[in-house]
Amino acid sequence: MKKLSKIVALCLATSFLFTACGKTEKKESNGTKQEEKKKDSGVQDNLVIENEGTPVENATLKIAYVSDSPFTGIFHYAYATNSSDLEILTYCAGGTFKVDENFKLINGGGADLEFKPEEKKVIITINEKYTWNDGTPVTSADFLEYYKIVAHKDYTGIRFDDDIRNVVGIDEYHNGKAKDISGFKTLSDKKFEINFKTFNPGILWGGGIPYEPVPSHKLKDIPVKEQEAHDITRKNPLSPGPYYIKEIVPGQQVIFEANPYYYKGQPKVKTVVWKIVPSAQIVAALQAGEYDLTVGLNADLYSKVKSLSNIKVGVQDDLSYSYIGFKLGKWDKAKGEAIPDPNAKMADVKLRQAMAYAIDNDLVGTKFYEGLRRNATQLMIPAFKEFYDDSIKGYTIDLEKAKQLLDEAGYKDVNGDGIREDKNGQPFKINFASMSGGATAEPIAQYYMQQWKSIGLDVQLTNGRLIEFNSFYEKVQADDPEIDIYQAAWGTGSNPNPTAFYGRNAAFNFPRYATPELDAILAKINSVEAVDKDYRSKAYKEFANYMFENVPVVPTLFRKSIVAVNNRVKKWDITPGSVFTVKDVELTAPEPIK
Repeated sequence: MKKLSKIVALCLATSFLFTACGKTEKKESNGTKQEEKKKDSGVQDNLVIENEGTPVENATLKIAYVSDSPFTGIFHYAYATNSSDLEILTYCAGGTFKVDENFKLINGGGADLEFKPEEKKVIITINEKYTWNDGTPVTSADFLEYYKIVAHKDYTGIRFDDDIRNVVGIDEYHNGKAKDISGFKTLSDKKFEINFKTFNPGILWGGGIPYEPVPSHKLKDIPVKEQEAHDITRKNPLSPGPYYIKEIVPGQQVIFEANPYYYKGQPKVKTVVWKIVPSAQIVAALQAGEYDLTVGLNADLYSKVKSLSNIKVGVQDDLSYSYIGFKLGKWDKAKGEAIPDPNAKMADVKLRQAMAYAIDNDLVGTKFYEGLRRNATQLMIPAFKEFYDDSIKGYTIDLEKAKQLLDEAGYKDVNGDGIREDKNGQPFKINFASMSGGATAEPIAQYYMQQWKSIGLDVQLTNGRLIEFNSFYEKVQADDPEIDIYQAAWGTGSNPNPTAFYGRNAAFNFPRYATPELDAILAKINSVEAVDKDYRSKAYKEFANYMFENVPVVPTLFRKSIVAVNNRVKKWDITPGSVFTVKDVELTAPEPIK
């Protein structure tokens, strides 16, 4: 699952709209550019792809989103959580805030920012040309509307988190004690300020700031409780981005047309067809010249796709990690907080540590992902260089240590059948939820269960099978009692702040883990003192070490993402921070090359 943030996040490591600063590169003989990397980094990044040819007119860009599940079809930034829905929304995103090579918000997008830490506020000035695809200008009201939606008492989504609640007056609005959000001040149609209770460093990465506007002129008269199912969300969403949604085949396909009012000018390709393609079909489809680009291409297909003569493959570090989560409590919706259960099946930290030491994630990365994934040592990804702690080596396979930890915790094989009983000598079964999808899903789940069996633990798939993507996250989020542990992934987005995933009041805190010690560490991360680089670096590393020791989740794999690019795409650039976006794509043939 991916998180909406700057969120962006949005999540969106798959986003074609992500941009960043250029880096030292060398030209390769095959027509691609390769960023210099350390020799031990596994598969090398390949960030810029170039092909020869003269651009043609009136060609359609064809994009395959590799998934074995349909998209949900919620095209509203306040409600969308499914990664495919969020990916679709990136084509409709205006690029409100540009980011630098460290993913901090900078000027030069659809709006500019002026950070004022000493005054606990941000002043945002909207580009005069920033316009919805119906010709209505984007205004301050469109950012205010986002706050009014997520803070409304009838809002059922998950965006009303600690970052949003840091806005002055938003809790009073949520509780019905105020008709307006006092911390939002409209200075003009194109200028507003946001006042925060505390100015924490996450704000520099967009924490608490609406990543994209929502169309207030359409939404203000639609009751919040009706918006998720409304046509403006499901069928006719507006866009300030390079494209707008023209046609939808529910769950399967979206056709985009160029936004005539896009503030950066018209995209070079006027029509985009975006389609769900099952993982088992994508290689043959690429070989047959059916698609120009892929999103979400499975790492296990890397060698097959790389061997295609009509395709070049882009590779980059993903803003994401895989993990195994332990269910340690429940979510109290009324209180809006995670409530740990000291009697939860997985409550013993030594049990969790033992399960972490039983698996070899480097082996998984090599065997199942062709080196595109590697052992995740911590909950800070390497892309966040300022916060990544090289001293944490993570959990590496040590079966004897795992067995020792279980012995110390009181999980022993009482009857001699090779399977440990619980601390009371009773049968002990752990229910493991894992998603279906791709050729590796089943064998990886079986590998984990085999390893846990080798240390005497009876771990079985929830309901005896892998679970479809959408159902999986519904069950995990609902704290399904049939789930004790689960295998999932987070797209971190560009905001390194972990509070939205692991804070006490974070709906995304799926393990439902919360302690006073963790509260204190996250408070440091979110303090005004953490605006200082050295202070916040120390606080982030304290978080990483605490989570390693207490292991409410086991980070398993850092990821590299891959994109297949057809030879008729003149240029494709996935460098974080590049000025190149989907609007700049040019095609050199009427159809994808076979």
